[in-house]
Parts: sequence; structure tokens; C-alpha cells
Amino acid sequence: MMRTLPAACAALGLLAGQAGAAESLTATYMESGTYDVAAKRIAEEFKQAKGVDVKVVAFPWAVLRQNNTTDLITGAGQYQVMSGGYYLADVYDNFAPLDEFIKKANYAKGIIPGLMEPGRSEWYEGKQIGIPYGVDAYGLMVNKEILDKAGVKPEFATWDAVLTACEKLKTVTPEVACLSHSTANPEQIGAFFFSGYDGTFVDKNGAYALEPAKAVAAAAVLPKLWQHLPPGGKALSFDEAETLFAQGQAALLVDWPSFSTKMLDDPKKSKIVGKWGMAAFPGQGFPWLSLWQQFVPKSTQEKETAFAWIEAFAGEKNAKQNLVENGINSVWLSTYDDPALKSSHAHYWPTMIQGFSRAKNPPLSGEAQDFLTNTLVEIATGQTTPEAGIAKVNEKWATIPVPSALLTAAAGSGLQAK
Repeated sequence: MMRTLPAACAALGLLAGQAGAAESLTATYMESGTYDVAAKRIAEEFKQAKGVDVKVVAFPWAVLRQNNTTDLITGAGQYQVMSGGYYLADVYDNFAPLDEFIKKANYAKGIIPGLMEPGRSEWYEGKQIGIPYGVDAYGLMVNKEILDKAGVKPEFATWDAVLTACEKLKTVTPEVACLSHSTANPEQIGAFFFSGYDGTFVDKNGAYALEPAKAVAAAAVLPKLWQHLPPGGKALSFDEAETLFAQGQAALLVDWPSFSTKMLDDPKKSKIVGKWGMAAFPGQGFPWLSLWQQFVPKSTQEKETAFAWIEAFAGEKNAKQNLVENGINSVWLSTYDDPALKSSHAHYWPTMIQGFSRAKNPPLSGEAQDFLTNTLVEIATGQTTPEAGIAKVNEKWATIPVPSALLTAAAGSGLQAK
């Protein structure tokens, strides 16, 4: 069992007033109404327990990634704890190894098996640099009432099967859009491609490359899916996409479950309470894994305090509250063994948890991923053809080196050609 925060701090010699303890630290999070909100609540408890002010700064995903990277490259040292993931691989050498703190706190005990291992958590040169705090895998939420009305079963092996369902829904329930998705966030289109593409991302020589025929086939589905978005649906924010589904105006929602499931079960915000569930994510590739990590930059002076904050925010003690109040999927097994929670989440937990086991991260640096997803948006919106778009990606990718950490991950996850 995890030690309580005061005990953990005492073990690390970090109680307020002790020599060498930091008086404040700044931690970055994604601005999502989930991670950042939970962090602000825990920061108040942390100050009471330790006398340390934690300033929580939150940014949209792309801005968060850029701010973290810029801070590390310039050596500004504004942030003592950073949130991120595999797309920061280009700057991994700026993060401190955390093995010593993990061992001292016996931190890995009770975490979902595998989440602290290379390829899921973040490692650099044989040392663990990332601590996971929120696991998610892209999900397909379904309005069971609408699907039943159209005689559609929520079983979609491929995105082509989804298209077939959408065509039927358009005939039977023309007043309802088939698909809702956060299209205003271009990076999110990767969810469709990663699951529909069953090829490799790195060639046998260790260079970025997509298998053209398979990639074109996966990309060709996108403009067809985009035809089934709501009117004006090519620039939906997360909130807008989720609200459309919650109001019964869309039959399917492609979204990160941690962003929407709490709201979908809230009768004050949702008209589909008791009417929705989750279907297995389509495609022969993989559901996109989101395993948020907290990192400590090497420039952080009081690394013990930084790890104590990570332990407070991400640890088992707050996992249930973070899930119930903020919709943050826990990395701790005990959360999913809670009888009351298992019962109240039975309409989607089994499918969501199965998704965790299938999910992967693409072995892409930020630059490689950005170029891919921006090009996929061009394909989806008819600005270019699938063939021309994928050729453009491969041409650009030939100029982008694969970070060593991601090359290792690609080989380990079967995403490098042999």
C-alpha cells in the first residue's frame, strides 16, 4: 500500500521547514478540465502537508509540448515538473533519471503491469525518466438507442464497417449525425490512421517510412468518414464534439474516454445517461495510447520535492478521487477492483480496459507526427489525394531522424520493418 503523503515526505526528509526543501515549484499539465483541475486541488493539499506552493500551469496540448521543449532547449528552467509523453523524445536527454526515487518509495507496487516498462513508460539510456499518471486509449462511444433504432450492432472490425453503419444511419435517422470528433485539433486525426494502418513506421535501416499501399488504404477512409460529421463539423473542439454526442445529436463519438465519460454520465450535462456504451475500437492497427508522464528536468534543483509532488498527484492515494471527480483513468490496479466503481462503470469499463491492452504509441517524434497528422487533415478535407499525401509524408520523413529512444520502442512494439 502506498504511504500517505506526510509519511512519504518524512521519508524523503522534505517536511516543511527542513533545510534544503523547496518553497515552491511549477508543474505543467494539459489544459483539459481533467488533469489540470485535479492538480490544482491536490496542490492545495500538498501545501498544507509540506508548506510548498505548487503552481499548476496548463496549456492546450500543442502549446504544452512546445512550451516544455522550449524551456528545456533554452535552459530557462521555468518548470520543475513537466507533463508529456513519447513525442518529447528529442529532448529526453534533458530529463533526470528517477530510478533512485522509484526504488526508495517502492513506487511501482500496485501499478497496472507493464506501464512502468520501456515502450509504455518513458526511459532514456536504460533509466526511467517518466512516471505515468493517466492511462487512456482512444475510444468509440456509441449511442445504443440510436443504433438500435437503425438496426446497427455496435461491432465494427474496421472503419469501413463504421462507414457502412453511417450510411444506414443516414437513411433511418437523418436528423442525427453519424460521427462526432474533435476535428479542430489536427493532431487527433492520428487516432483514425493509427488504428486503420497495420504497417510499420520505421524501415529496416532505422529511418521513418510508411508502407505506401497500406498507408494509402488507411488514409483513403478519412474523407469518407468526414462526410458523416455534423453540419459545420470540420472544426469541432473537444467540448463541442462531446456535447453533440451528449445531447443525442450524434450516434458515435471518437474521443479519449477520460475527456468525456464523466460528463456523459452526468444528468445535468447529458441527455444520454443510461443510453450509451463503448465499442471496441475499429481497425487492424492499434488504438492510440495516451500514457501521460511526469518528468523532472535535470535543471530542477530540488528533485526530491519534485518527486514528492509527482507521488502526491499521480500516486495511488488520489487515484480514485482523480477518476471519480475528474475522469482521469487510473494507472493503479486497486482503482479497478473497487466493487462500487466496477458496478457503476460496467457500461464501458470492460471495453475500455481491453483497449488499454491493445493500445500503443506510434514511434514518432513531434516533428514526424505533426507532419503526418497535418497531411492527414489535408486528405480528409479533400485538399490532396491519399496517394499524394502519403508520398509527401514519406518524402518529408526521409529528412527527419528517428530519436534513439523511439527507435528502440519501434523495434520492441513491432512497428519497425525487419
